[in-house]
Amino acid sequence: MEKRRNTPPELATWPTRKSMVHHGLAMNLPWLAFVNVSFALMLLLRNVLFGNIDSQVGATKYLTMMVDTSMLGVIILSTALMVMAWRRIVGISVVLFICSLLWSLCSYLLITVVQLPHAWPIFVILLLAGMTALYFHPSGLLSFVLPLWIALPSASIALNQSVNLHFAVIWVVFTLILICGRFILLNWFEEAWRRNQQNQRLILRLDALAHLDALTQTANRRAMETVLENAVDQKKAFSLIMLDVDYFKLYNDTYGHQAGDDCLAQVAQVLKKSVRTPHDVVSRYGGEEFVVILFDCPENMAEQVAIRIQEGLYSAAIPHSGSKVSGVVTASMGIAGMEDGLAGPEIIARADAALYRAKEAGRDRWSR
Repeated sequence: MEKRRNTPPELATWPTRKSMVHHGLAMNLPWLAFVNVSFALMLLLRNVLFGNIDSQVGATKYLTMMVDTSMLGVIILSTALMVMAWRRIVGISVVLFICSLLWSLCSYLLITVVQLPHAWPIFVILLLAGMTALYFHPSGLLSFVLPLWIALPSASIALNQSVNLHFAVIWVVFTLILICGRFILLNWFEEAWRRNQQNQRLILRLDALAHLDALTQTANRRAMETVLENAVDQKKAFSLIMLDVDYFKLYNDTYGHQAGDDCLAQVAQVLKKSVRTPHDVVSRYGGEEFVVILFDCPENMAEQVAIRIQEGLYSAAIPHSGSKVSGVVTASMGIAGMEDGLAGPEIIARADAALYRAKEAGRDRWSR
């Protein structure tokens, strides 16, 4: 027995740039939160990991309380960030800013008071992680990176009682690395957005083709039934005209099927010109039958559209020597209106019955 193959996942597309940014945050913030929580736990468990380091560096009770409280705050805020990203809750930049302030306070204390050498790489990695995770979200990026970026040189100045030239050079180089790195990543993001827009246009074209009758360039039956079903579900007022080209089989027998196709395309053009608004739907129902859905249109107004269709066919004057009612192509029409409790197929059935009555009455006319 052949194994079922998994269907390949569809390409992700986003309708707006904002939605793409939200997707990026949902993907990246959990990783940034993981980095924050990991370093926060390292600092909370520092005495276990580094052998009672508080006593070694002479940390005061006030200092340890400040560091521990800040790290607990970072863990809580990081958890909140993941929830906010998944649920698309506003205020991410504010939470990032508060989280960065806690890190900045901790970095300043560890560098200036404890003079802990391990502090520098931790906070530099945090800066890089923030840039990597938030490069496409300017407000979030500044909220997280700026407090730390200011705190580290401030701590160096306080530690050295002046501007350390070596640190200043290193800090300028590191800042350029941050800026250039963000620029490169942002270019990739822009490229992804351009590809997304191309995918959106391709999807729209494919969707239009899937709902379009290739011969008449009107909506196909599937599209019409979808529109009709939605209109019924939403209780939109509409009238429906079902149209059948009179003696079309004789037309094909007389002029050939290629001419028959051209005839249907011309009839479709007449229908498009006869409807009232762009919201009205003209569709090919099958063969030589068409369905026209007229929104916010009572049946008596639908009759006016039927008159315009009839006059439009007379003006088009498509020769039809095989017709038994006219020397040009004509059509019979059935009109039905939307009624509460009726499903789409039932409304079509009513229009079809009205069309049958029009044919029985001599064709080239409409009936309700």
